[in-house]
Amino acid sequence: MAGNRYDWILFFLVALLVFGSIGNGAQPVRLFILAISPFMLTDTMRGAHKGVYYYRFECIFLLFWFLWSVAFFFKSVEEIESLKHVIYLFVHILGFLEVLWAARRAHTPQESIKYGWLVLILLSIPVAVYEFVTDFHLTMSVQDTGSTLYVNGVHIERPFASVTFENLNSYNTVLCWALPSLFMCNLYPRNKFDKVLGFLLMGITALIIIANASRGAILCMVLMLATYVYAYYKTGRNRVLLLTVLFVGIGTLVYFFGELFVLILERFSDQGMSDDGRAENIVMGIRAFLDSYGLGIGIGNYGPIMGDVYRVEFAAPHNLLLEVLVCFGLFIAIGFVGMFVHIFRICLRKGTQKNRSMLIFCAAALVFAGIIDSNYLMKATTWMFIASVYIYLDPQYNSERKAIDNDRFL
Repeated sequence: MAGNRYDWILFFLVALLVFGSIGNGAQPVRLFILAISPFMLTDTMRGAHKGVYYYRFECIFLLFWFLWSVAFFFKSVEEIESLKHVIYLFVHILGFLEVLWAARRAHTPQESIKYGWLVLILLSIPVAVYEFVTDFHLTMSVQDTGSTLYVNGVHIERPFASVTFENLNSYNTVLCWALPSLFMCNLYPRNKFDKVLGFLLMGITALIIIANASRGAILCMVLMLATYVYAYYKTGRNRVLLLTVLFVGIGTLVYFFGELFVLILERFSDQGMSDDGRAENIVMGIRAFLDSYGLGIGIGNYGPIMGDVYRVEFAAPHNLLLEVLVCFGLFIAIGFVGMFVHIFRICLRKGTQKNRSMLIFCAAALVFAGIIDSNYLMKATTWMFIASVYIYLDPQYNSERKAIDNDRFL
């Protein structure tokens, strides 16, 4: 990977996510964020470079978000748990700002972010394959060996892979959030190796998502693959080759994994996308939001309050926006949505075809992968994906634009 020290910072901020929950609170990516924070703060205060100030709205809003969380700490039901959430939120916001800072000074920020996600997937694949073959999982997995699916009144054996991310939903979410980078690698390659590697990893990632048999992840993947086909057509490349590969790939999957496809189709026909637990969380979550007068129930309180006060059977929101709204209230939810409105507007007004294609990929991943998992905000993967969206969509980070800027600087 060509580039300077800031390119390597971007690369490691993403690649270190592969360690998942290893280290618990002291995860490698969090330690790395804290380790480089003095350099970002010193550089920013020096004023030698615009750094994160280019995104004034984001800086002001994220500072407000953190202070809001601290101000409502008095609502804590379990003080130690809420304190952990406050610390994680601070570290993750810091990591998000570090991506924006490093990207302004990196030579090839989009490439560095992209390769970080590619390495994450590459390193996770051997572990995932081992889990599928042996049904043996790492110690941080919260799901037991011998997991089953309940379909049409019958328990069916369900091999799964969670790698270092504790459960299959979290790993599926990471896979979905890596797909835009894999698409970018294939659609806008720097060389033939990139093109082939991107395509291979797309196929393997799709296979793992299907094998994990998560309806939300499969729906997300299908819609993102549809956008990939559209973007591929827009590039004007060999369309016959694309259709041939798609038909051969789908045929191979159906032939070798026919029973799995039947299982997935039965789940969709039996349940669709409905889920009593998720529906209950939405209904009771909105009630909790209204009962808090729109101010939120407080950081780290979703599980205790929704379980003990509102008697939700499975107090896990499985919805990123619901999580923000219920815990932090209306003002933070509006600001959170406003972040995406801001970067989407930059992309639509100034972006190239490449940026706009990435907008479609990232928006699909954000919306549909945002309803798979829970505790999104307490996971570094969420914040690094959001930061990646900024780098992919803002045309100032395009390789050709950075080359011109660097020439001017020199």
